[in-house]
Parts: sequence; structure tokens; C-alpha cells
Amino acid sequence: MNTLKNTFAALILVVTANVFAQTPEVEFDTYSESKQNASKYLLADDVAMRDCPSTYCEKLTTIRIGTNVRLLEKTEESQELNGITSRWYKVKMGPQEGWIWGGLISQKTFVSQANAEVRFVFGEAGYNSDDEKQYQLRAVKNGVELDKMIIASNALHYANVQNIGNEGIEGIDDIIVLSTITESCDVASESLYVVWKDNTLQKTKNLVATAETLSAEDTCYLFYSEIKE
Repeated sequence: MNTLKNTFAALILVVTANVFAQTPEVEFDTYSESKQNASKYLLADDVAMRDCPSTYCEKLTTIRIGTNVRLLEKTEESQELNGITSRWYKVKMGPQEGWIWGGLISQKTFVSQANAEVRFVFGEAGYNSDDEKQYQLRAVKNGVELDKMIIASNALHYANVQNIGNEGIEGIDDIIVLSTITESCDVASESLYVVWKDNTLQKTKNLVATAETLSAEDTCYLFYSEIKE
């Protein structure tokens, strides 16, 4: 009986290790799967639209960051590039159609509540030298990147990224909420918050600095609990 229990426990450990070792795929719905969810925005600038699903295929054109495309279909097989796993997607932009690798498509997109011309795009950015998963948050206006922030975390998920506005704090345009982060500034926290102010994605230590002297040089993140107090 003990031998059986030990074998079963070992099997659980192996399965668990394999699950966590797998790199989740950056995947999207196509138009045939969901007409509503098949409209996406580009995460990177100068994205190559190709005539077939491969980096070796002919480049038809390049597309600016933040451009909206419709996802028509996707390849059966995924491809890993720069630590990101995704499939190739056939997209439509105006009258033109071509293939784009999914790692260049935003996983979460939302508009600034202070300026509807500003759009935030969010997605994966591979891994850093410490083998931490990285994400990128970019602010875009009319196809031009205004600012960019790289966030390293193994506990972040695009589904929990949202814009909560400025919460009535003068001098701030938007506060972007990101899901669980283990620790920041030696203080355990459940969420990470990034402030959008003066066309810059910024960090701050406290509420006073946020409203008056917010600087990108600050090392701690703004916490929602501090805002509510």
C-alpha cells in the first residue's frame, strides 16, 4: 500500500511539474470562432504582414503599432519566437489580407479614460536573464508609441489587466491595474498599479508624489490601498 501511495505521489509531482513547465500559448479567436473577439490591435511597430505563415515568406507590407486587424484564420501549429509561443494568423486590414505571427498581437487593449485617442496595448515580451516571464505595456496614439514599460512577473495574466481611470486624483489621467505580483518594494501585494501621466507610464511611492511630484525615477509602485486612504 505504501509503495502504491508513493508511486501515485510521484506521478502527481511529475504531472504538476510538466504543467508548470509548459509555456502557455498566446492564442486568439478567429472570425469563424467569435466575430466579436476576432478584432484585435497590434502590439508591436512595423509588424510584417506576409503572404504565407512563416518568417521566410514574402513581406507584403508593414503595419504600425495599435492598428486594428481582423483575425480570419490560424495555423494548426504554433511557433516559438523570442520566448513566446503563438500561431500565425491570417488577418484582414482594410482590403488587404496576409499573415501575422500572434506574438505581435495585443492580448489586452483598452482606451485612456482621459483621452480617447490614446490606447494601451498589453502582451507578452519573452523572458529576462533571470528566467522571469516579461510583459509589455505600451501607450499608443495614432499609430505612434508614446511610452513603453516592461514588467517581469510569473504571476501576471492579461485577463486581469484593466484601466480604472484616475479615481478622482488630480493630475493623473489613468491608473492601470495589473494582476497579482509577489512582492514590490519588500512589501507583499496583491496587485500592481501603473500610472499614466503626462504621456508617460510612471511609478510612484505614495499618493502625494502621484498628484504633485510623480517621477519615472521612483522605484515603488502605486498601490490602490494608498489611493483609497
